[in-house]
Order: sequence, then structure tokens, then C-alpha cells
Amino acid sequence: MQGLISVFTNYLPYFLLVLTLLVFVHEYGHYWVGRRFGIHAEVFSIGFGPELFGWTDRNGTRWKFSAVPLGGYVKFLGDADASSGTATGEELSAADRKRAFFAQPVHARAAVVFGGPAANLLFAVLLLAGVYLVAGEPYSPSTVAVQPDGPAARAGLRTGDEIVTLHGKRVERFEDIHDAQFLYLARPMAVEYRRGNQLLRSEIVPQFCERVDRHKNTIRYGDMGLEQLVRPVVGGFTANSPAEAAGLKVGDLLIAIDGKRVDHFSRIPELIGDRAGQQVVVSYDRDGRRHEATVVPEQDRVLDCNGAERMVGRLRIRPASVTEFRDHGVFGALGAGVKSVVGMTGTFFTSMGQILVASRPVDELGGPIRIAKAAGEASFIGWVGILNLMIALSVVLGVFNLLPVPMLDGGHLAMYAIEALRGKPLSLRMQEYGLRLGFALVIGMTLLATFNDIKLLLK
Repeated sequence: MQGLISVFTNYLPYFLLVLTLLVFVHEYGHYWVGRRFGIHAEVFSIGFGPELFGWTDRNGTRWKFSAVPLGGYVKFLGDADASSGTATGEELSAADRKRAFFAQPVHARAAVVFGGPAANLLFAVLLLAGVYLVAGEPYSPSTVAVQPDGPAARAGLRTGDEIVTLHGKRVERFEDIHDAQFLYLARPMAVEYRRGNQLLRSEIVPQFCERVDRHKNTIRYGDMGLEQLVRPVVGGFTANSPAEAAGLKVGDLLIAIDGKRVDHFSRIPELIGDRAGQQVVVSYDRDGRRHEATVVPEQDRVLDCNGAERMVGRLRIRPASVTEFRDHGVFGALGAGVKSVVGMTGTFFTSMGQILVASRPVDELGGPIRIAKAAGEASFIGWVGILNLMIALSVVLGVFNLLPVPMLDGGHLAMYAIEALRGKPLSLRMQEYGLRLGFALVIGMTLLATFNDIKLLLK
């Protein structure tokens, strides 16, 4: 019950904000393309059901907000059926037939249907391009630190190797490795990596991991035993840091702990993980001079790959960031935005395919409640979180509607493709069967997503 209350109190405003904007973008894509072909839009609605408020523009289109804010629609003239009748059953005049949706050639109808998903994808590209233009495109080198006895170590990789390809896909930055862990779970992955002047090949068999985060979301991934190679430079401290209390400062370069060399930041947990409450001697470089400090690591509770709890020692220091931000001009930012959206689109279709063949659990399919929850969680990290969520959901809304399922935009496009090949539309009976099948699939997915949402709330 507490989870349900939090959805309405903490998450709902952000959910409505994000959903309303994305629905408007999607439906405006249909509307804008339809207007280019001279098709008359009778209604543009955000939401379904009874109208709450609205207005009629000079072209005769009724713009309105409706009572159920879980989607929207554009109703074109003649869109209700193909019987040459209006909603009242009256015959259309010759002039109105020219403006009716069903009377348009197949390429025009297909363009109108494609306009909605295209608008969502274009919106995501423009948002990303704006971020890259203003703040730069984040980039982290694909040089890795290899965990001892982890999957990558067993495959022969060493700290300092540079990953070139993973699972047949080129790796341009460390984020690509991170994404692969969540996309392919525990599937064996071919890897190419560079060590000095050598290009080597191997196969990593990730360890399947399943954890529950602080928001009670189930996180599944394939742990490859790879971390970002970060120089052991102090970038900051967390609260009650024993290292800060011992005199370390931001910018200090850690050299050794109890005489054991610290080659990279992820080496620190290996050296102090079992030393909670015990003194350790930390050697560090500050302005070219070597110093030493005695530090007592604090005990901290961590969860392993499968959620089992254990206690480890912590210095409570943060690494200096190795993420670079590549500056782009307008066209470079647009190109980077397109590339990112193409990557997200491929990830979506891969994930959906995995769900269909049961290689990925179906409980990852979520509905409005999960989206509302994600919107609320994103709000905790500010507008950057909301913006990232909006970009991701815009891509999902666009590509989901392109699935070749009757009732979705992709189903209509499939029928128009068949019509173009046959030279005539499918029979009304076949269209009806297709719509029934599509309705059953959409309702089934909705029920499954809602069931998953309810399970999430009850955790």
C-alpha cells in the first residue's frame, strides 16, 4: 500500500509531465504530416474519454485535454472507417473526400502513420544534440581494470588492456561495455582487445547477477569482472571519511597501501576489503613529494553479485573522473545524437526479441506504474535525470509503435506495405482479423505489464 501511495504522491506529477509531452510529440508527428498532405484533422486529443477543456482552431480542428491522461490521438476526417461516411453517417462531399484520410494514396497514409514514431525519434535526437552541443558528449576510454579471478581474468585479459570489440560490436568507450553487461546478461561474448601492439581475441563468460536496488527495482546483468581503469587520484570524499580525517586531500595520488602498490583505483578495495577497523599505512604523492598517513578503514555493508551481504573496509574516497566531454558543433552534435538514438533503438529491439524467446525475464516489461516510478526516481537527481528519462522513453515510444502489430503504427505500416505490393488493400475481413489479433496482443502485453507493475509495488 505504501508503494501505491508513493506513486500518487511522489511520482505522478513527473509521470504526467513526461507522458503528456511525449504523447503530444507523437501525435503532433501524425498531425503535421497529415496537414502536409492536405488531410483535415477533426480532433487532436491529449488523453482519452470525456473532454476536460479545449478549443477549436481556425482550421476546424478541436484541440482538447481529456479525462484519462494515458495517451492521446489525432482523428482525421474519415479516419473512423472507409465507408465514405462521417461520424454521423452522412456522405462526404467531393471536397471533403479529398481531405479524408482513407481516400489518400497508400504512400500518404503510410507517411502519416510513420510521422508519429518518427517525431518521437527526432525529438530524442534533438534533445541529445542539445545536450551534446551545450555540455559535450560524455566519453570514457575503453581501457579496463580486470578483477582478480573474475570472468575476464579467466578469459586471459589483464589490467590495462583496451577493449576493441565485444559480442561482435565495436567498443568505442567504456559505456559500451557497461551496456553490453545489461543487454546480454550471462551470454558468452567474444572479445577483441589490444595489449600494446597486439590485437588479441578471447571469449568472456559473464556471471549472471540479480540484485534489488534501493528503489526496489530488480537489476539483472552479466558481470564480466571489468571495471573502468581509473588512476588512484583522490577526487573527493564521502561523509565521515577516515582518509580525509587522516589528512589526505583532493588531488593526492595514492602510491601504496601497507607497501602494496596501488596501480589503479579499483585496486584499493582489494587491499583494504578485509581490513575494516585495522590500521593501514597509505602512501601518497602530493605536489611531487611522498607522504604517509595512518588510516583506519571504516566498516561498510555491501551486496555481492547476487545480493548476499558482506562487510568490507572503506576509505570513503571518490575517484577523480576520467570521463571526458567531447565538444561538438551543431552538425557534430546532431550526428552524435543520431548515433545514440540508433544505438538505443537496437538495444530496444534486441531486448524485445530476448523477451519473446524467453532468454530475458518477462517481468522486465513494465507499464504506466513503472514509468511513473522511474519518472519519480529520476526527479531525485534533478532535471538531468528527467531529461535522460524523457530521451529514453521517447525512443521507446517511437520504436515500440513501429512493431508490426495490428493496432500499433507498425501494424498499419505492414498492411500498407501489403497493399502497395498487391495493388489493393487487404479485404475487410482480413483487416478485421488483423485488428482482433492486434487487440489481443496489445491487451495481453498491457495486462502483463500491469501485473509486473503491481508485483513491483508489493515488494
